[in-house]
Amino acid sequence: MQSFFEKRSPRLDTSLPSVRHVQELIRNRTPVRIALFGGHEMEGTIKWQDAHFLALRQEAGMPLALLSRDAIVVLRALA
Repeated sequence: MQSFFEKRSPRLDTSLPSVRHVQELIRNRTPVRIALFGGHEMEGTIKWQDAHFLALRQEAGMPLALLSRDAIVVLRALA
């Protein structure tokens, strides 16, 4: 029986165009606008991504906002 710590989460599939595009946005520190289910929108720069979440920096000095990939409706580059 596996323990909780031995379970591995799904790996990020870097062969997917969407994953590669988000990686490019991270690398270039491109500002983005993200629309979520329910109509809420957030702006900032993506700091990292994994198989389940994106980390969004909205303002310097503010904590990162973790956004579930399942909650994102639209992700648009602003620059």
